[in-house]
Amino acid sequence: LSQSVNVLLERLRNLETARKRLLANLVHEIERPLGALRMGIEALSHGANRDPQFYAELLEGMDLETARLQRLLEDLSHMYEQAQGTLELDRQNLDLTTWLPGMLTPWEQAASKKRLRWEIHIPQSLPVVRADPLRLDQVIGNLVSNAIKFTPSGGGVKVEAGQSDSHIWVRVSDNGPGIPPDSQKKVFEPFVRGGQGQRFPQGMGLGLSIARELVEAHGGKLELESEAGSGSKFTVRLPLYPMASS
Repeated sequence: LSQSVNVLLERLRNLETARKRLLANLVHEIERPLGALRMGIEALSHGANRDPQFYAELLEGMDLETARLQRLLEDLSHMYEQAQGTLELDRQNLDLTTWLPGMLTPWEQAASKKRLRWEIHIPQSLPVVRADPLRLDQVIGNLVSNAIKFTPSGGGVKVEAGQSDSHIWVRVSDNGPGIPPDSQKKVFEPFVRGGQGQRFPQGMGLGLSIARELVEAHGGKLELESEAGSGSKFTVRLPLYPMASS
């Protein structure tokens, strides 16, 4: 009985620690975009719209901040779904050969804007998979977004796909700062962020946690290969299932 009570107390302490960490991260993440939006509104109220160039830049910045808030709410929504066990997939017959290039187009523009080398290697003979295109878009989009964000100008981001035995794989590689061995498991934990100068110094640490959950919901795996200073490779592996009849 004493041992059971101690285990229960330890779990309660862990829950309380997680709750405090969540609240602290929420305050931090919401405070930044709201502060930027308030400064933008103040600038507009003092006549910033009279300078067309500054006005356009201000609107673009405010739009980015609202998008950041929206992504935060989406991450929290997916996290709630996971906690409630209500995560559902709308599986469809998905041809990655044609689907991947289309969903990667916006990210190619983002990479070009940052002056990064952009490579895509997708064979024409990939089999069709059973997957939820919206959820898979979220997974790969998160990996590509991180690769672009943390790769310095002049570096490169590469997206590859292929088939291995009974799996389809999609790999996102970069030559950014990489992730130290002692941090590699932690990057998939919610609310965990890297220290100063590491690859994940900002954000709530939800993106990769959610990405892994979505890949596992498809029956697949999300793998990481990385060395500090030598870039990172994230590989999504999805099993091949019999196709559903149309």
